[in-house]
Amino acid sequence: MKTNRFKMGAGTLLLLITCSPLAQSEPAASEKNPLKKEKLQIVFCFGQSNMVGAGNVATAWYATRPLYVPPAEIVTKPSRYFNFDNLYWSGARNYTGPKRAELDALIEERRLSRSKWRGRIRGGGEWNPKWGTKPELNRGAIYQFLDEKAEEEGIYKRIAAILDSDENTFRIEDAYAEMADRDNAIADELKRLRENFLPGTKPEDFDKFGAAVQDALKSRELILTTGRGAAFPEAEKHRSIYAGLAKKHLNMPVAKRTFIKAIGHNAGPASEGENGMNRKTAEGLLKIGYGSGVDRIGPEYSLGITLEKLVDAPILLVKCAWGNTALAAAWRPPSLDGVETPIEKAQREKWNGEQAKLAKAAGREFTPRPAPEPLGALNYAWNMTMPEVDKVLADPGKYHPEYDPKVGYDIAGFVWFQGYSDKDNPAYGELLVEMIKGFRKKVNAPKMPVVCGTLGMASFKHLAFADAANQGMLEASQHPELKGTVDVVKTTPYYPVELLATKQVLNAAEQGSPAHNEALEVRQRATSDAGYHYCGNAKFFLLTGDAMARSLANLMAGGEPTIQTPTKTK
Repeated sequence: MKTNRFKMGAGTLLLLITCSPLAQSEPAASEKNPLKKEKLQIVFCFGQSNMVGAGNVATAWYATRPLYVPPAEIVTKPSRYFNFDNLYWSGARNYTGPKRAELDALIEERRLSRSKWRGRIRGGGEWNPKWGTKPELNRGAIYQFLDEKAEEEGIYKRIAAILDSDENTFRIEDAYAEMADRDNAIADELKRLRENFLPGTKPEDFDKFGAAVQDALKSRELILTTGRGAAFPEAEKHRSIYAGLAKKHLNMPVAKRTFIKAIGHNAGPASEGENGMNRKTAEGLLKIGYGSGVDRIGPEYSLGITLEKLVDAPILLVKCAWGNTALAAAWRPPSLDGVETPIEKAQREKWNGEQAKLAKAAGREFTPRPAPEPLGALNYAWNMTMPEVDKVLADPGKYHPEYDPKVGYDIAGFVWFQGYSDKDNPAYGELLVEMIKGFRKKVNAPKMPVVCGTLGMASFKHLAFADAANQGMLEASQHPELKGTVDVVKTTPYYPVELLATKQVLNAAEQGSPAHNEALEVRQRATSDAGYHYCGNAKFFLLTGDAMARSLANLMAGGEPTIQTPTKTK
């Protein structure tokens, strides 16, 4: 039976909980006083690429050295043309002031300008000499021309006027100061990271580790990949070899009582049946390598290692994650098959009304977008997840050697790290509420603790809950049926925004200069996916998983959620 029970709307007033320093630093479960549990503790970890994990283990080097602080004289200076890679121009995303709508309109004006001129360049029509010299048909020449036209149209000048205005309460100087102070703001978390995941490890140890990995690759003892999308039949063997080298040279721990069963985008053999290549499986004692590859981690690694310190019990992580999957589609709650949430219905009706007016003004017919029809089947992610959940709960001993059927298991928690595909979806909170309620019913755990990790790509504190997905997580945490059992971990403080600035420094600093050399080293050693997935930086994933574990252990011990209110600018 389908249900559509929601009490939230677009104008819902949220009463957010602000945690005290005591609640943050002294949770109910701690290393000194771990929570004792006899039963197997099963924790589900679901999400998209955030949960898949792109943190290359070698980039953990960045967690053993001081924060990279790029030269202010370089990164606070605007480039001639608008570019989001430039810290100054990225202020168009970070802006706080009364002209937000005007700034957004200018960004859209720039997009339309580029589209117009790109069409003229590539179109078959005659080129008007008044437009200037037609650029060569290569990317560099075309982009240069597009920027010149936007400059002529005054778009960049108008954007700069807003960014430099006194009305902007978060200017380039503020952005630089916050970026340069990031490690100080999370000093306690970093101290814990180094003690628990890289104890005694120095930056130069990564050179030894890298050399050992290369030797193992050359001898074919170790294989890191079998090609894009291909199955990895001996993944666990090579995962263990790689994790062993990391433990030997970097002191990165392997769990003692925590095991993992993972399905989705990972390094492992393909499951049988439909979507087999997207149902790759990986399982074993928790160690590094259960991210998107044998040498990658997501939040599951530090989550499991930390949880093991906080909870004295056998633990099983069940990780199901696929990149580019949305809560509104692939993860859509089964109870909402063919059912709109109130906000979704309002958005559809509003769009239909606007389009109908435009069509009438243009003298054309318009066909309204209809309400959704039931699929009669599980959506993509649930179709692959549900069978795995059933397998684990039917025979937990297959995945954890300490499981005793006479003692049983607890559904200890659910960790959700997803949202990029829905970051602009105002119905995210409604969908998340229904998903949590539905999954609790599925696993027969009506009070199952839930921890949601926010999208951290906003970069700066005052934007931590700017995206609709992050706002939706807060809404879900305050829903009458969920309040007190759902926590939200803010990942923005861990996002390595300073790593993005290395590109700007490399483009501006003299080659061979100290500034150029440091930026080059940091970019090469601290990033594995520059610009995406938190720069593929392991430091981010280690901090995030640790924070999630502490939040979950607190809820497991009966503690109150430690949700923080958004940070305001000056």
